[in-house]
Amino acid sequence: MEVLAFLIFILVVLLAPFLFVAWVIYSVVRAAVGGMGTMVTHHSRTGMDSVAGGSAAAAGGHTVRCPTPGCLAINPSDARFCRRCGHGLPAAHRVQVRRAAVW
Repeated sequence: MEVLAFLIFILVVLLAPFLFVAWVIYSVVRAAVGGMGTMVTHHSRTGMDSVAGGSAAAAGGHTVRCPTPGCLAINPSDARFCRRCGHGLPAAHRVQVRRAAVW
């Protein structure tokens, strides 16, 4: 009986590293595929906004279009640089607000 327990122990000790390596490979591949899917989805969504004239948020006026001729991407109105090409965006019209301290 002790020999059988010893053989099972040796089998588990030898099998564990292979299972661990397989799990690591699976996790890395899964993360890479998920990351690629996110990049493709984000890129196509950005491309649609810049070509098709924008999304529902663009109709609300809370966005600004990049003035670069090859880009024309839609960005949030508070952005200083284009999220697609990196060029500077025109300064948004900011309203001066006076704030008083409340004790």
